[in-house]
Amino acid sequence: MELNQVYSGFRLNRVERIDEINGTAYEMKHEKSGARLIYIDSPDTNKVFNIAFRTTPSDSTGVAHIMEHSVLCGSRKFPLKEPFVELVKGSLNTFLNAMTYPDKTMYPVASKNDKDFHNLMDVYLDAVLYPRVANDPEIVMQEGWHYELDNADDELTYKGVVFNEMKGVYSSPDSVLERQIMHELFPDTTYGVDSGGDPDFITDLTYEQFQEFYRVHYHPSNSYIFLYGTMNIEEQLAFLNDEYLQHFDAIDVHTEVGIQQPFTEGKIVSYPFSVGADEGTDNKTLHALSYVLTHMTPEQSLAYEVLTHALLTSSAAPLKQALVKAGIGSDVTGYYLDSIRQPMWNVTVTGSEMDKQQLLQDIVESTLKEMVTNGLDKELLEASLNSIEFTLRENDFGGRPIGLAYVIRMMDQWLYDMDPLELLHYEEALVNIRQGLSGTYFEDLISQTLLNNTHKALVSIYPEKGLQAKKDQAVKEKLAAVKANMSEDEINAIVEQTKALKIRQETPDSEEALESIPLLELSDLNPNIEDVERREQMVGDTKVHFVPTFAKGINYTGFYFKLDCLTEEDLFYADILTDILSRVDTKRSYEELSKDINLNLGGFTADITAIAKDGTRDEFTPLLIVRSKALHSKLADLCRIVNEIISESRFTNVKRLTELVQESKAIWDNEAFRRGHTIVTQRVLAQVSGAGKFRDSGNLGYYQKISELATNPAALPLLPEKLAEVAKKIFRSNNLDIMFVGEEEELAPFIDMITPIISNWSHDVVPGNKLVMTKQATNEAIVTAGKVQYVAQGGNFKDHGFDHKGAMSVLEVILRYEYLWIRIRVQGGAYGAFANFYNDGSMVFCSYRDPNLTETLDVYKELPEYLRNFNLTDREMRKYIIGTMSSLDLTMTPSLRGPRAMGLYFSGTNLADKVEFRKQVIACQPQDIVALADVVESVIKDNHICAMGNEEKIKAAGSTFDEIVSLPN
Repeated sequence: MELNQVYSGFRLNRVERIDEINGTAYEMKHEKSGARLIYIDSPDTNKVFNIAFRTTPSDSTGVAHIMEHSVLCGSRKFPLKEPFVELVKGSLNTFLNAMTYPDKTMYPVASKNDKDFHNLMDVYLDAVLYPRVANDPEIVMQEGWHYELDNADDELTYKGVVFNEMKGVYSSPDSVLERQIMHELFPDTTYGVDSGGDPDFITDLTYEQFQEFYRVHYHPSNSYIFLYGTMNIEEQLAFLNDEYLQHFDAIDVHTEVGIQQPFTEGKIVSYPFSVGADEGTDNKTLHALSYVLTHMTPEQSLAYEVLTHALLTSSAAPLKQALVKAGIGSDVTGYYLDSIRQPMWNVTVTGSEMDKQQLLQDIVESTLKEMVTNGLDKELLEASLNSIEFTLRENDFGGRPIGLAYVIRMMDQWLYDMDPLELLHYEEALVNIRQGLSGTYFEDLISQTLLNNTHKALVSIYPEKGLQAKKDQAVKEKLAAVKANMSEDEINAIVEQTKALKIRQETPDSEEALESIPLLELSDLNPNIEDVERREQMVGDTKVHFVPTFAKGINYTGFYFKLDCLTEEDLFYADILTDILSRVDTKRSYEELSKDINLNLGGFTADITAIAKDGTRDEFTPLLIVRSKALHSKLADLCRIVNEIISESRFTNVKRLTELVQESKAIWDNEAFRRGHTIVTQRVLAQVSGAGKFRDSGNLGYYQKISELATNPAALPLLPEKLAEVAKKIFRSNNLDIMFVGEEEELAPFIDMITPIISNWSHDVVPGNKLVMTKQATNEAIVTAGKVQYVAQGGNFKDHGFDHKGAMSVLEVILRYEYLWIRIRVQGGAYGAFANFYNDGSMVFCSYRDPNLTETLDVYKELPEYLRNFNLTDREMRKYIIGTMSSLDLTMTPSLRGPRAMGLYFSGTNLADKVEFRKQVIACQPQDIVALADVVESVIKDNHICAMGNEEKIKAAGSTFDEIVSLPN
């Protein structure tokens, strides 16, 4: 392709090689429609397409978010109620979603299959450019909000998917804080409102306002199109032009993001957030000090990432330490944000009190001034720079398409008419920043952008009991007043509207409409699975597992310590160990250790997991896994550092342990509601399996115990002895399997390095104990100040004589995107619901951000009848099978290959078993789904349930639960 030439209506304006991502970028503009396009040609078969629009709302009705949901509910060529859902059911996509940001909305898809990729593009383009919602208000009623009134005498209520989703978002205190930060910093721009929607304002949105927002923002002239990967680009350009863009004429768009004029002085404000009537309020205040910065170059942005890591992220972070030592709060975090028009820098403290508000600003600014005056710790900065550089070079996003990461990053400048490709280059910036370590580069950056910066806000949110109850009552009174002012005809119109919407939701799409969605053939599916080679050898009394992988000069290691040597009581201390390893002193201070880790490694983590034995009812391998990664040239440092942490960590500093315990509690206090679906599903499975109880002990069980410990000063001095005792049981060479991922020639050096290390570790035999978990036997409801619920029910089908089969994975997809989707999301107004069937026999259903509770349990109860009447055409069955296979086929990056191999090893699963399971999926027939009705019915009758959410809803459920508890104080 040649510069300045036109290809299918696209003029090629720029070609640029980007070595950092091994790709060549082609920047174009469609002359007739005004659409912008960038294609990155890269030898990657995981192709990505994205179309984005600059969406700049002027209020908090959530119009941009509701638009994102609504355009995916039917279009010109695909006249179904929800083409997006049909795609999820029957596509081999590696990514399929849509995302609303403060100033843009993105519609990305990815697939390795050429035909599938084309189909995904076609459906998404038709959705955003020719949506049914432009002339169908019922879609906005369903996805946004509407009045609900089944009978004229009923109470008037609100219902809507986004309305309830955002009620869930606003139930987490950190979301409330973030909303208020943006409101205070950007009162005159689009960032001052919530593009996702504030539940207090969503119900102000009218359909006419919605239509006008679409007209202004969803034109190709306001679009940003992205293609990535190995493809015939001229064919793709011809498709874009012929099917879509040639039918639009370019227009002037005025969706620019406005600039907030700098403040002449900072703000200090505070707002309440709601906690449950039985929840404590001590140490639950959050403070955030945030600065709006001047325009930052890509190099300065990268430098700010380094600076933020150095000052706030690592264990050695001096600003974090200063705030913790001053007693301002239990946990200190912060971030640099450059994905908005005016970048911002933030320091947040949790686990605090209101009287510490001003102290936060005083300490942050005095510490920064001192650092500028005396100079920053250059070794600390170098360590943080190395950590950031490692992440850039590793370029691993945990199996997600890498092209998606590129376009998200590019939009951080493309959206504001700046050079999008500039952000994909980083080599020159790294050189300049590294050279700056010898001078005052970072000190100057702080001086120029933070000190004397008056465009700042100190925002605090404090807990208030009963606040949600007051708000709920105010909404009830408002709705009662609205209804009281309606005429009889208006009330009857709402009743008819409610009935009409429910009929629409319950009426299936026609066969003709369903067949409009293009579909692959079963012959496109591959029952085989990539074999991850694993070779093992003994080094002393330790088994080393080698997973040969080309990983661009990086080695990944995992030290797998078995926990069956522990008692159930010990597990709590093992969980604490995973929180504090590398964050307490060894033979040197934890600050020095942290620098060493960041200077030489790409990361160090510890976590606890349970891997179920394949085909068994209640057997599992409990593990504490220490993971680390480094360039091969730094492998000796990796071995040295892991050895130091494992064998020399000291648990004697009670003050440091107290800080870490309180930090852990503060994190849980803020994130508990967001983790609601995990909490309730694990709570249910704790009733029916040992592995479930084990996982719950590290989830809500851990939160409960860490809260007790954090608020009991008398117990903290006993912690060092318990940690040392449990560590001694775990960290033994004869209790260890080691994973090593790298190339063939890298294994022998690793063996040579690790052999003398593990030979010096304990070889003791711990007598007697085989970990036995006491299952939870209580149906429980967890009361919060949340506005919505998470509702789970489940059990174990092996208790009833059933085995795990491929049809169960197909049923997961059917339930998530058909039965539960329609009953709980579409009709019930929840954000979503899902079902999981595990190979140890565990089965669980769960709703997510759900306005209902007992109604959702009724939906679960009615599932067996749905299954007994289940019948699908061959085409629809094929769709579910394809969607299931897509969920089973995760991209294996170098970092994921080792854990997959180790998971197969500890579960006792072989490749043939996996292939057989996949063949069962591909061969699944409707009668196989019908046969699962007995499985589901037997488990539902066991009546293992757990819910978490609104106090009023839970108490109204009465005898549904054996016990009602609150989140820990």
